[in-house]
Amino acid sequence: MSRTDDRMNRSTRVFLDTLAKCGNISMAAKAADLSRPGLYARRERDEQFAREWDEAMDKAIDTLEAEAWRRARDGVPEFVTTGKGLVLDKDGKPVTQNRYSDTLLITLLKAHRPERYRERASVDMNVSGNLAELIDAGRKRVQGRDDG
Repeated sequence: MSRTDDRMNRSTRVFLDTLAKCGNISMAAKAADLSRPGLYARRERDEQFAREWDEAMDKAIDTLEAEAWRRARDGVPEFVTTGKGLVLDKDGKPVTQNRYSDTLLITLLKAHRPERYRERASVDMNVSGNLAELIDAGRKRVQGRDDG
């Protein structure tokens, strides 16, 4: 293996390892001292590299999902405050309480149980008759001048 191949393998490993940790292509490219355009070009021509890139992104996203679960289920500590500032306990230490994320909870439920938690809105797109007449009738109803 040539020095160039060895350097490329090291740089590739740094790129993929960093990508798996941060999920940011620009940051991973910078850490590996590689160019984004060069990486994307390689991804297009090298199926194995593309698979490894996708695996690294999956690992990064898994860490985000784990953090979302933690914040939704366990909450994160937050200082208790009033208009006068921090609330202190009897020893003078700031009081904290857990803050939970309902938004993350809902998002996770929709992602993992879509059949149960998806939005149930529907729109009827079947229009029969003259569309212009229907629009005009609707406009008249809104204006309080329904003639029919």
